[in-house]
Amino acid sequence: MNKLHLLQKAENLYSVENLTPEMIAEKLNISRRTVFNWKKKYKWDNHIVRIKDFSNQFTCDIYNVGTKLLMKLNDDIDNNKILNKHSICALKNIIKIVNKQEKEQTNTRIKITNNTKLLTDERIEKIREEFSKYTIRQNFH
Repeated sequence: MNKLHLLQKAENLYSVENLTPEMIAEKLNISRRTVFNWKKKYKWDNHIVRIKDFSNQFTCDIYNVGTKLLMKLNDDIDNNKILNKHSICALKNIIKIVNKQEKEQTNTRIKITNNTKLLTDERIEKIREEFSKYTIRQNFH
């Protein structure tokens, strides 16, 4: 039976789901040697890099949007403007996304655009604290 119909599935398991060739072989009921040959022939390791790069860039972009939104909300508070509930909700969701991405990063830290600052647990906690302050202030306006 021709195993080539499993090639794309195997590559996705390796590149996206981070399964080892042994795990892929077992899951698709094909030989380890076949998986290793495909991995080498089709350069799957290059695809992993692109997926990780995209994921890191997405996280950086989300972080930057959250930073801008937080600054705008801060300006609104300083100018005694009523806070937009949609902006607060968006910031809350951004914090969740960034936090989730940060947890998924085990040993690597994310560089934010041209800045060498890292998104650390302390910074995430500071964002949460600021968000809480804004929510409390909005309830008083």
